[in-house]
Amino acid sequence: MSAHIAGGARPSVAVSEMWSGRSITASAITQFTLVLLGVEIEGFVELAFRAPAPPDDPAAALLMVPFLLCFGGPFALVASLLVVLPTVEAARWASARFTGREAWWWVPVAALVPAAVGAAVVGIALRPAPGMLLLCWPAGAALLAVTALAAREVVLRRRRLRGVAGWCVAAVVAVYGIGAGLYGTGLITEYRPPKADTGRLAGTWTDGGDGTLRLAADGTARADALTEPGDTWPDPAKHRCSGRGTWSYEAGDSTTWGQRVRLRIDGCPAHAGTDGWRIGGTSDRIELNYEYGDPDSPAWYTLTRR
Repeated sequence: MSAHIAGGARPSVAVSEMWSGRSITASAITQFTLVLLGVEIEGFVELAFRAPAPPDDPAAALLMVPFLLCFGGPFALVASLLVVLPTVEAARWASARFTGREAWWWVPVAALVPAAVGAAVVGIALRPAPGMLLLCWPAGAALLAVTALAAREVVLRRRRLRGVAGWCVAAVVAVYGIGAGLYGTGLITEYRPPKADTGRLAGTWTDGGDGTLRLAADGTARADALTEPGDTWPDPAKHRCSGRGTWSYEAGDSTTWGQRVRLRIDGCPAHAGTDGWRIGGTSDRIELNYEYGDPDSPAWYTLTRR
Protein backbone atom coordinates (compact mmCIF):
# COMPACT_ATOMS: atom_id res chain seq x y z
CA MET A 1 0.00 0.00 0.00
CA SER A 2 1.46 3.34 -0.96
CA ALA A 3 2.07 5.85 1.80
CA HIS A 4 2.31 8.79 -0.55
CA ILE A 5 -0.79 11.02 -0.46
CA ALA A 6 -1.24 13.31 -3.40
CA GLY A 7 -3.68 16.06 -4.21
CA GLY A 8 -7.12 15.53 -2.69
CA ALA A 9 -6.78 11.76 -2.15
CA ARG A 10 -7.72 10.50 1.24
CA PRO A 11 -5.10 8.87 3.51
CA SER A 12 -4.38 5.31 2.34
CA VAL A 13 -2.83 3.96 5.52
CA ALA A 14 -5.16 1.86 7.62
CA VAL A 15 -5.75 2.65 11.25
CA SER A 16 -4.30 -0.74 12.26
CA GLU A 17 -1.06 0.02 10.42
CA MET A 18 -0.70 3.32 12.23
CA TRP A 19 -0.95 1.45 15.55
CA SER A 20 2.10 -0.67 14.79
CA GLY A 21 5.40 -1.49 16.41
CA ARG A 22 7.20 0.88 14.05
CA SER A 23 5.17 3.91 15.06
CA ILE A 24 5.38 3.03 18.77
CA THR A 25 9.16 2.57 18.51
CA ALA A 26 9.57 5.89 16.72
CA SER A 27 7.45 7.54 19.41
CA ALA A 28 9.57 6.01 22.20
CA ILE A 29 12.86 7.02 20.55
CA THR A 30 11.62 10.58 20.17
CA GLN A 31 10.39 10.72 23.76
CA PHE A 32 13.78 9.53 25.05
CA THR A 33 15.53 12.11 22.88
CA LEU A 34 13.35 14.94 24.14
CA VAL A 35 14.17 13.96 27.72
CA LEU A 36 17.91 14.02 26.95
CA LEU A 37 17.60 17.36 25.17
CA GLY A 38 15.70 18.80 28.13
CA VAL A 39 18.40 17.65 30.56
CA GLU A 40 21.12 19.09 28.32
CA ILE A 41 19.40 22.46 27.94
CA GLU A 42 18.65 22.67 31.65
CA GLY A 43 22.28 21.87 32.42
CA PHE A 44 23.59 24.63 30.17
CA VAL A 45 21.10 27.14 31.58
CA GLU A 46 22.08 26.26 35.16
CA LEU A 47 25.75 26.92 34.35
CA ALA A 48 24.99 30.62 33.93
CA PHE A 49 22.80 31.11 37.00
CA ARG A 50 23.97 31.82 40.52
CA ALA A 51 23.87 28.71 42.69
CA PRO A 52 25.35 27.60 46.03
CA ALA A 53 26.77 24.39 44.52
CA PRO A 54 28.21 23.57 41.08
CA PRO A 55 25.62 22.17 38.65
CA ASP A 56 26.09 18.88 36.84
CA ASP A 57 27.87 18.85 33.52
CA PRO A 58 25.30 18.84 30.69
CA ALA A 59 27.10 15.79 29.32
CA ALA A 60 25.67 13.92 32.33
CA ALA A 61 22.51 13.56 30.22
CA LEU A 62 24.23 10.59 28.57
CA LEU A 63 24.21 8.81 31.94
CA MET A 64 20.42 8.74 31.68
CA VAL A 65 20.46 6.57 28.56
CA PRO A 66 20.70 3.21 30.41
CA PHE A 67 17.98 4.34 32.83
CA LEU A 68 15.69 5.36 29.98
CA LEU A 69 16.24 2.10 28.15
CA CYS A 70 15.66 -0.03 31.25
CA PHE A 71 12.89 1.81 33.05
CA GLY A 72 11.52 4.35 30.60
CA GLY A 73 10.13 1.83 28.14
CA PRO A 74 6.80 1.22 29.93
CA PHE A 75 6.18 4.94 30.33
CA ALA A 76 6.97 5.58 26.67
CA LEU A 77 4.63 2.75 25.66
CA VAL A 78 1.75 4.09 27.75
CA ALA A 79 2.31 7.63 26.46
CA SER A 80 2.38 6.37 22.89
CA LEU A 81 -0.84 4.37 23.19
CA LEU A 82 -2.83 6.89 25.21
CA VAL A 83 -1.61 10.22 23.85
CA VAL A 84 0.76 10.16 20.87
CA LEU A 85 -0.99 7.78 18.47
CA PRO A 86 -4.49 9.10 19.28
CA THR A 87 -3.15 12.56 18.41
CA VAL A 88 -1.89 11.26 15.07
CA GLU A 89 -5.24 9.65 14.33
CA ALA A 90 -7.15 12.79 15.34
CA ALA A 91 -4.95 14.83 13.00
CA ARG A 92 -5.53 12.39 10.13
CA TRP A 93 -9.29 12.47 10.68
CA ALA A 94 -9.37 16.28 10.78
CA SER A 95 -7.13 16.47 7.73
CA ALA A 96 -9.39 14.19 5.71
CA ARG A 97 -12.57 15.81 7.03
CA PHE A 98 -11.68 19.44 6.41
CA THR A 99 -9.07 19.45 3.64
CA GLY A 100 -9.52 16.09 1.93
CA ARG A 101 -5.81 15.34 1.92
CA GLU A 102 -3.05 14.37 4.32
CA ALA A 103 -1.45 17.49 5.82
CA TRP A 104 1.26 17.29 8.48
CA TRP A 105 0.34 20.63 10.04
CA TRP A 106 -2.85 19.13 11.45
CA VAL A 107 -0.66 17.27 13.96
CA PRO A 108 0.41 20.43 15.89
CA VAL A 109 -3.22 21.58 15.80
CA ALA A 110 -4.48 18.28 17.22
CA ALA A 111 -1.74 18.34 19.87
CA LEU A 112 -3.22 21.50 21.38
CA VAL A 113 -6.17 19.59 22.86
CA PRO A 114 -4.34 16.93 24.95
CA ALA A 115 -1.73 19.54 25.89
CA ALA A 116 -4.52 21.76 27.25
CA VAL A 117 -5.87 18.84 29.27
CA GLY A 118 -2.39 18.14 30.63
CA ALA A 119 -1.89 21.79 31.57
CA ALA A 120 -5.23 21.76 33.39
CA VAL A 121 -4.23 18.66 35.35
CA VAL A 122 -0.89 20.26 36.28
CA GLY A 123 -2.69 23.43 37.38
CA ILE A 124 -5.09 21.52 39.62
CA ALA A 125 -2.52 19.12 41.09
CA LEU A 126 0.54 21.33 41.51
CA ARG A 127 -0.89 24.87 41.50
CA PRO A 128 2.12 26.47 39.76
CA ALA A 129 2.55 30.18 39.19
CA PRO A 130 0.27 31.58 36.44
CA GLY A 131 3.21 32.28 34.12
CA MET A 132 4.50 28.72 34.47
CA LEU A 133 1.03 27.31 33.88
CA LEU A 134 0.59 29.35 30.71
CA LEU A 135 3.93 28.03 29.47
CA CYS A 136 2.90 24.40 30.07
CA TRP A 137 0.29 24.44 27.31
CA PRO A 138 2.40 25.54 24.29
CA ALA A 139 5.45 23.65 25.57
CA GLY A 140 3.47 20.44 26.01
CA ALA A 141 1.81 20.88 22.61
CA ALA A 142 5.19 21.37 20.92
CA LEU A 143 6.72 18.27 22.52
CA LEU A 144 3.69 16.16 21.70
CA ALA A 145 3.62 17.44 18.13
CA VAL A 146 7.27 16.51 17.55
CA THR A 147 6.72 13.00 18.93
CA ALA A 148 3.51 12.49 16.96
CA LEU A 149 5.13 13.69 13.72
CA ALA A 150 7.95 11.18 14.18
CA ALA A 151 5.45 8.35 14.66
CA ARG A 152 3.45 9.56 11.65
CA GLU A 153 6.47 9.76 9.36
CA VAL A 154 7.63 6.16 9.81
CA VAL A 155 4.20 4.94 8.68
CA LEU A 156 2.87 7.47 6.17
CA ARG A 157 6.24 8.30 4.62
CA ARG A 158 7.88 4.92 5.20
CA ARG A 159 10.81 6.47 7.02
CA ARG A 160 13.29 4.00 8.43
CA LEU A 161 13.56 3.76 12.19
CA ARG A 162 17.33 4.05 12.00
CA GLY A 163 16.82 7.34 10.18
CA VAL A 164 14.68 8.63 13.04
CA ALA A 165 17.30 7.41 15.52
CA GLY A 166 20.03 9.12 13.51
CA TRP A 167 18.24 12.44 13.57
CA CYS A 168 17.68 12.09 17.31
CA VAL A 169 21.37 11.39 17.95
CA ALA A 170 22.30 14.36 15.74
CA ALA A 171 19.97 16.60 17.76
CA VAL A 172 21.55 15.56 21.07
CA VAL A 173 25.07 16.13 19.71
CA ALA A 174 24.11 19.46 18.11
CA VAL A 175 22.58 20.87 21.30
CA TYR A 176 25.66 19.93 23.30
CA GLY A 177 27.94 21.41 20.65
CA ILE A 178 26.01 24.68 20.53
CA GLY A 179 25.95 24.99 24.31
CA ALA A 180 29.64 24.18 24.68
CA GLY A 181 30.43 26.67 21.93
CA LEU A 182 28.47 29.48 23.58
CA TYR A 183 30.36 29.03 26.84
CA GLY A 184 33.69 28.25 25.20
CA THR A 185 33.66 31.45 23.14
CA GLY A 186 32.57 33.59 26.07
CA LEU A 187 29.21 34.58 24.58
CA ILE A 188 27.69 33.23 27.81
CA THR A 189 29.65 33.35 31.06
CA GLU A 190 29.59 30.44 33.45
CA TYR A 191 28.82 31.44 37.04
CA ARG A 192 31.57 31.12 39.61
CA PRO A 193 31.37 32.00 43.33
CA PRO A 194 33.28 35.14 44.33
CA LYS A 195 36.72 34.77 45.83
CA ALA A 196 36.63 35.27 49.59
CA ASP A 197 39.15 35.51 52.42
CA THR A 198 39.04 35.92 56.18
CA GLY A 199 38.97 39.71 55.87
CA ARG A 200 35.90 39.72 53.62
CA LEU A 201 34.11 37.13 55.74
CA ALA A 202 34.59 38.79 59.13
CA GLY A 203 31.44 40.65 60.20
CA THR A 204 27.79 40.03 60.97
CA TRP A 205 25.64 37.74 58.85
CA THR A 206 21.86 37.40 58.92
CA ASP A 207 19.26 34.98 57.59
CA GLY A 208 16.82 37.82 56.96
CA GLY A 209 14.91 37.01 60.14
CA ASP A 210 16.01 36.60 63.75
CA GLY A 211 19.10 34.52 63.07
CA THR A 212 22.54 36.14 63.07
CA LEU A 213 26.12 34.91 62.93
CA ARG A 214 29.04 37.10 63.98
CA LEU A 215 32.46 36.14 62.64
CA ALA A 216 35.31 38.03 64.31
CA ALA A 217 38.67 38.65 62.67
CA ASP A 218 40.41 36.76 65.51
CA GLY A 219 38.62 33.52 64.61
CA THR A 220 35.90 33.59 67.24
CA ALA A 221 32.23 33.24 66.33
CA ARG A 222 28.87 33.87 67.95
CA ALA A 223 25.52 32.50 66.78
CA ASP A 224 22.19 33.98 67.80
CA ALA A 225 18.96 32.13 66.91
CA LEU A 226 20.38 30.36 63.87
CA THR A 227 17.97 27.85 62.38
CA GLU A 228 19.20 24.28 62.81
CA PRO A 229 19.00 21.98 59.79
CA GLY A 230 17.47 18.56 60.13
CA ASP A 231 14.21 16.64 59.98
CA THR A 232 12.44 19.35 61.95
CA TRP A 233 13.47 22.11 59.54
CA PRO A 234 9.97 23.00 58.23
CA ASP A 235 9.25 24.72 61.58
CA PRO A 236 12.39 26.85 62.03
CA ALA A 237 10.97 29.07 64.78
CA LYS A 238 11.04 26.13 67.20
CA HIS A 239 14.51 24.89 66.29
CA ARG A 240 17.05 27.61 66.68
CA CYS A 241 20.44 27.56 68.32
CA SER A 242 22.79 30.07 69.92
CA GLY A 243 26.29 29.88 71.29
CA ARG A 244 29.94 30.86 71.00
CA GLY A 245 32.83 29.14 69.31
CA THR A 246 35.34 29.48 66.49
CA TRP A 247 35.37 29.68 62.70
CA SER A 248 37.89 29.22 59.91
CA TYR A 249 38.12 29.73 56.17
CA GLU A 250 39.35 27.12 53.68
CA ALA A 251 40.31 28.24 50.19
CA GLY A 252 39.66 24.77 48.77
CA ASP A 253 40.88 23.53 45.42
CA SER A 254 41.85 25.48 42.31
CA THR A 255 38.31 26.79 41.74
CA THR A 256 36.20 29.02 43.96
CA TRP A 257 33.61 26.26 44.30
CA GLY A 258 35.81 24.58 46.91
CA GLN A 259 35.74 27.45 49.42
CA ARG A 260 34.33 26.61 52.85
CA VAL A 261 33.63 28.31 56.15
CA ARG A 262 33.94 25.93 59.12
CA LEU A 263 31.97 26.63 62.28
CA ARG A 264 32.57 25.06 65.68
CA ILE A 265 29.92 26.42 68.01
CA ASP A 266 29.00 24.39 71.10
CA GLY A 267 25.34 25.39 70.97
CA CYS A 268 24.98 24.67 67.24
CA PRO A 269 26.51 21.23 66.54
CA ALA A 270 24.38 20.74 63.42
CA HIS A 271 26.21 23.56 61.65
CA ALA A 272 29.57 21.81 62.01
CA GLY A 273 28.76 19.38 59.19
CA THR A 274 31.50 17.80 57.14
CA ASP A 275 30.73 19.90 54.05
CA GLY A 276 30.78 23.21 55.93
CA TRP A 277 29.28 26.45 54.64
CA ARG A 278 29.70 27.17 50.94
CA ILE A 279 30.58 30.57 49.54
CA GLY A 280 28.06 31.95 47.05
CA GLY A 281 26.46 35.15 45.82
CA THR A 282 28.41 37.83 43.99
CA SER A 283 31.55 39.82 44.70
CA ASP A 284 29.36 42.69 45.92
CA ARG A 285 27.07 40.49 47.98
CA ILE A 286 28.70 37.34 49.32
CA GLU A 287 26.49 34.61 50.77
CA LEU A 288 27.09 31.73 53.16
CA ASN A 289 25.09 28.63 52.26
CA TYR A 290 24.46 25.53 54.33
CA GLU A 291 22.97 22.41 52.69
CA TYR A 292 20.17 20.42 54.30
CA GLY A 293 17.45 17.98 53.31
CA ASP A 294 17.63 15.39 50.53
CA PRO A 295 21.20 15.12 49.16
CA ASP A 296 19.81 14.50 45.66
CA SER A 297 17.63 17.62 45.82
CA PRO A 298 18.99 19.76 48.67
CA ALA A 299 17.64 22.97 50.13
CA TRP A 300 19.85 25.77 51.39
CA TYR A 301 20.01 27.92 54.51
CA THR A 302 21.52 31.23 53.40
CA LEU A 303 23.15 34.04 55.34
CA THR A 304 24.03 37.45 53.89
CA ARG A 305 26.10 40.31 55.23
CA ARG A 306 24.21 42.79 57.33
